[in-house]
Amino acid sequence: MMEKRLFWPEFWLLWSAGAITGLIFAALVRIPTTPVAAILLLRGHSQKPLLVGTEATEITVELAIAVSCGLLAAHRIGLGAPIVERWLCGEPIKPQVRPMLVPSLVVGILLAVISMLPILSVFHPNRQLAHHEAERISESPDRAKLAEKLGRFVDERPLTLTSLTVSYLNAAIRGELISRLFLLSIVALIFAKITGSPSGTASNRVLFSAVLGVAAIGVIASVAWQGATTKMIYSSVGMIKIVHDSFWLVIARALLRMIPGAVGFGWLYVRRGIESAILSAFVSSVVAHLLFVLVAVRLF
Repeated sequence: MMEKRLFWPEFWLLWSAGAITGLIFAALVRIPTTPVAAILLLRGHSQKPLLVGTEATEITVELAIAVSCGLLAAHRIGLGAPIVERWLCGEPIKPQVRPMLVPSLVVGILLAVISMLPILSVFHPNRQLAHHEAERISESPDRAKLAEKLGRFVDERPLTLTSLTVSYLNAAIRGELISRLFLLSIVALIFAKITGSPSGTASNRVLFSAVLGVAAIGVIASVAWQGATTKMIYSSVGMIKIVHDSFWLVIARALLRMIPGAVGFGWLYVRRGIESAILSAFVSSVVAHLLFVLVAVRLF
């Protein structure tokens, strides 16, 4: 009865947090921020009302499904949003917040450092060749026409502190609600059913198997999406991609980009709750940006 009474307030709170940040972020950038809207743009459908409506529908519906199904699955295996639940019950949240802060910050900072690895030169042996090819194209007679086509996929407005903060909040909240609260909870519930775990609980083996499973799903989805969008972009601007990295380099970069975060945020979620994963994801994005600006730009 307590879970049923808490479900809707908890749902509306988490859904609102994700939907509001997602919609604000979509309003701040000129290019689509959701998959279907991006595909529509790549296929030549550049009408603003169509893209905006598609984005808004994707964000709200996607989060409604993710949060509702994620909460239902999470509550069946002892996961969820413990701080939100205590606050909704009128209980003090300090005992939950304090143990969460240090692990969230430490994991976030470590993951930010690890996120710099995929941009190292060893994983981009064709970087100079790609730069030369870009210079050749920029000096070609068709550069004006090409710039016009590429302009559809680039937001030329300067980044501001507000837009950066909202983008990191959006990535942290929406990303963790979908990847951890929804996907990880669903996978863990399936594993728990397969292994015959008692209702309302899941063993450590089940939980961490689910963490690794979600990490693998993330890598496959990232490689597939990157390949598909790259092909569509080159096709839409009438170009052939000249510089090709090997398949194993693409996989290595995807593994370094996806696995540490999926494992780190997944561990925080199963141990501390979705709030911890969201906080750590936000910290990781901020620190990674600072490292890129202060260190990586000077190195590369």
